Amino acid sequence: MITYWSAVVGRVAPAAGLTALVVGGAMLAALLVGDGAPWTTALTQSALAGLTCGVLFTLVVSIPDTATAVRTAAHFGRPLEPAAARLPVIRRVAAVTRGVTAFQLADSTLYALKRAQTPVVSEVLKLGHGQAVLICKSPYGPEIHVSVDFTVTDSRTLAVLTCRPTTSWKRLDGGASWAIAGTLERQVRAALREH
Repeated sequence: MITYWSAVVGRVAPAAGLTALVVGGAMLAALLVGDGAPWTTALTQSALAGLTCGVLFTLVVSIPDTATAVRTAAHFGRPLEPAAARLPVIRRVAAVTRGVTAFQLADSTLYALKRAQTPVVSEVLKLGHGQAVLICKSPYGPEIHVSVDFTVTDSRTLAVLTCRPTTSWKRLDGGASWAIAGTLERQVRAALREH
């Protein structure tokens, strides 16, 4: 849990630093222009205020996200790793398949994912030649956009899973993409073995 939290803090640090800089700069301007305070006093107070806001911002964002990630990992029966903080999550599954097209693989994999019901496939956005694009529900985090791309060459198949939150601006999702990618990776591997 601590390693995940430190990874989240690393992802939040640039925004927290910017927040600290803006708050500190605004307070410095207010103290110098408004109050006419001496430079040393104004600089010390504004630096302390900016630092406090940056630390608070980091804690307010990282602690709830870590708590959500712990619950999500427990729900999917996986130990929480620092990799869960990185987005998008990309997994690759290679298998030996003979005489199967990419469309057949995408269709049979989609069927296997719907049959497993963990995670819940709430919507199929695209099912085409060698690609399945889905929206999966996560138990505690946001909905996850999942893309499974199949490449078939001779007797080998490579499936590439890409998971990320449906809202593109999100940089943290409480480990939902990571947990869903891990579960889907096992299910895609099992579906490819059937061929």
